[in-house]
Amino acid sequence: MVTPPADAAPATRSKFAGYRWLVVVILFVGYSFSAIDARVLTLMVEPIQRDLGLSDFEMSLLQGFAFSIFYSIAAIPIGRFVDRTKRRSVLIVWGILFWSVMTAACGFTSSFIGLFLARVGVGVGEATLSPTAYSLISDYFERRRRALAISLYAIGYPIGGGLALLIGGGLLTYFGAMGGVTLPGLGHFQPWQMVFLCVAAPGLLIAALMLAIREPERREVAVNIAQQVSLREAFTYIVERWVLFGSLIGSLGLIALLAIGTALWFPTFLIRTYGMTPCQVGLSYGMVMLVCGTVGTLTGGWLSGRLMQAGSADANMRIVLFATLLKGIPLVAAPLMPNATLSLTLMAIGTLIGQASQGVMLAAIQDVTPNQLRGQVTAVALLIVNLVGMGLGASVIAAITDFGFGDQSALRYSIAITGAVCLPLIALMILAALPHYRRAIAQLAD
Repeated sequence: MVTPPADAAPATRSKFAGYRWLVVVILFVGYSFSAIDARVLTLMVEPIQRDLGLSDFEMSLLQGFAFSIFYSIAAIPIGRFVDRTKRRSVLIVWGILFWSVMTAACGFTSSFIGLFLARVGVGVGEATLSPTAYSLISDYFERRRRALAISLYAIGYPIGGGLALLIGGGLLTYFGAMGGVTLPGLGHFQPWQMVFLCVAAPGLLIAALMLAIREPERREVAVNIAQQVSLREAFTYIVERWVLFGSLIGSLGLIALLAIGTALWFPTFLIRTYGMTPCQVGLSYGMVMLVCGTVGTLTGGWLSGRLMQAGSADANMRIVLFATLLKGIPLVAAPLMPNATLSLTLMAIGTLIGQASQGVMLAAIQDVTPNQLRGQVTAVALLIVNLVGMGLGASVIAAITDFGFGDQSALRYSIAITGAVCLPLIALMILAALPHYRRAIAQLAD
């Protein structure tokens, strides 16, 4: 049972009726820039491998494991802080400043170990954003509008990922034509190092933007749960509902494994298989991410609201299930196409359909979690998502290529195999979660 929200906080009493949507836009901007800093590495695999002499598997560690391991670990204490603090946005400010500094550090390193440690730092900084953002959005919006608001925030990642390719490709081409840059007092920087320095630069402005977010009143507070909940109690809450949260978080982890792994390696696949240049890949695949990722994510959030208005309490989970079933064929077939045009077309279709589940899946977890636990439950979800999705997504595909086929040109088959294995497992987990999800919604609504 939950209590109704208390009197509106200053933020929600604001004379500006659209203030809560402004908050979502600010958070979206932060998420977009976090994606740029996290994903710009994907377009620079070839030059980094050439300069540092790294294998596909070592590059997968830089793209996935280095970023995700401490992102996941840091998310737990951050989630506890989010559930307890009265000024959530300040945490994001410090996180943005830290990940921006560490992104810049990627540009100063010239070794695998240095790049690995810098990527770890980027992950730690970015771990502050999503648990805090989901908690804030859930308090600004009632359940019927929450999925759309979270979807608007969530499109920051595909938009940022697309911009990472577009901006990264342009910068890499520009600095490549110059043969790198020599900075006074700092020495010579390779083109890929300059890209890291450039994308880190806006961090200070983005951090300042977060100071405009005011603290909302916490809503949907369960009366049978203490206001200050320990990490052990949060885990107990999850374990007692292990089928529900195991299926939700497990399926979300596999969705992330497939989506992140494919997104990280698809640019390299296009370069190796079809002979495209980084600039061509940045423009074509970047536009796929920008347009299809944005439209798909917002469509999922909009459809969720419409279905809930029509009386469908499990709308979020239904959308995830149908998106999983429909995106299977195009995602598996895309890397097997005989030319780049067909491959990108199928990937665009798969991205458009698949991204419909992006925001609603995270909204579904918020909907079945009491307010006092949202930060920590979200942190646990993100721990699994990033260990499985970011940590394994890049490495699974690379391992199939390096250790299974033993041939870098077989990357296309590794991407297809990963999709063919993951998609049926995701659908089964969602089907298992549905009845438990409906019951949890009914219990929190009582």
